[in-house]
Amino acid sequence: MEQLQCHVKQYAWGKYGEESEVARLFADGHDGFQIDNKKPYAELWMGTHPDGPAQLKKCSTRLSTYLAKHPSPLTNNNSAKNIHLPFIMKVMSIRTTLSLQVHPTKEQARELHENDPVNYPDRNHKPELAYALTRFELLCGFRPAREILKNLQTFPSFRLLFGGDTYTKPLEYCILQMKNLDSVNQDSPEYNYSREYLEKCFRFMMTIDTTIVHELVSQLLKELDNGLRGAVEEVTVGVIRKMSIDFPNDIGIFSPLFLNHMILEPGQCCYYAAGELHAYLSGECVECVGCSNNTIRAAMTPKYIDRDALCKTLNYKMTEQSDYLVPEMKLTECVDMYAPDCKDFQLHRIRVGVDQSEEEMMLPTLDCASILVVTSGKGTIEEATTKNQLIGQYEVKRGDIFYIPPNHNIRFLSCSEPLEGYRTFSYEMGPDHDTRVVTPVSATVSTNVSTLNEKMLKLDADMEEAVV
Repeated sequence: MEQLQCHVKQYAWGKYGEESEVARLFADGHDGFQIDNKKPYAELWMGTHPDGPAQLKKCSTRLSTYLAKHPSPLTNNNSAKNIHLPFIMKVMSIRTTLSLQVHPTKEQARELHENDPVNYPDRNHKPELAYALTRFELLCGFRPAREILKNLQTFPSFRLLFGGDTYTKPLEYCILQMKNLDSVNQDSPEYNYSREYLEKCFRFMMTIDTTIVHELVSQLLKELDNGLRGAVEEVTVGVIRKMSIDFPNDIGIFSPLFLNHMILEPGQCCYYAAGELHAYLSGECVECVGCSNNTIRAAMTPKYIDRDALCKTLNYKMTEQSDYLVPEMKLTECVDMYAPDCKDFQLHRIRVGVDQSEEEMMLPTLDCASILVVTSGKGTIEEATTKNQLIGQYEVKRGDIFYIPPNHNIRFLSCSEPLEGYRTFSYEMGPDHDTRVVTPVSATVSTNVSTLNEKMLKLDADMEEAVV
């Protein structure tokens, strides 16, 4: 095991100072770091991605460099200078809505990178999983067809945004031809025709003149004031109103009318792959993503919006919220697994009490690399080979982050306080980022403990620069 020094991202949408779990957790695990209550702390990155590379605490060597120099299944007998993990694990603290966005498939990412390496800096995809640490809200995926239909029939402003009768009537007709709107057959011709017409409506929306958008936003807010609701619940009305304050006259204010508004309680988990339009709204989570920073934005951002790439990348699936939930699977008394249909990452939640038996405190031995972050508690960890030859014992506490090599036995010997942690792993090879050009900006907190409060590591190519 190697203890890691990691990176905090200070995006404008993050929670400020002590209000941010990212800031508090980072401070607990990085000596010398002091929280500034006037600054936002949005994301804690744990991985090898060049925009926020972890370093070994003992020597400041990048984890990716360390992996390349130490033979394991990850090196695959090649001579690369850096070996990347296929995932980034993050902790996120969200104060206000992130940009409405989608991520490409690997094939789409390669094409985007070749055509526009500035806005699409790597060739990898970016599937995402979010595990709620607190109540966590997000928009994710197009609403079920019946709900889109109801909102089109309820809100005149939304109908106009989607192209008026010219575009919405064919969509409504196809939806109404579905035999059972409460249990849609996604292989039916009617459903696939509906997706085609939904795409046409969406493309129309993305080309509307901004002055018309301003008028339609004003009309929508009046419709809500007059009590129109359609398939929109009251809690979602609050989201729309907040968006109208945070992003005045932005087309994204309409997004809760056609996207699922999901509310995760602590311990719930969701996953979405490429092609799913989404936006995080509020709360704190553990996030697992593919080792990429490729993002195609749609709204609620001052950054580049690539409308053509956006419309081509979306899958236009209309589906239930439950389709995005990842069930909890109990592995041992202390370990639960969240395993989406994704090879880039799996997540273990670890909870060890003060009175657990020796057998219960053993973590699953993995044939792949992993990263562990301790989010609460204190304890003692023992590391051994698969033949139970002792490697070392370590005192661990909240904020500590570790790289765990493949085929190492890890168990807790004791816990002086109930301990909780999260371990992300994958059996895949990571992407090649050695040719990636990193754009220097100044929104990353350096983890060099001697200069934590003076120096900003300029590695972030995807800063959300919205004015607070």
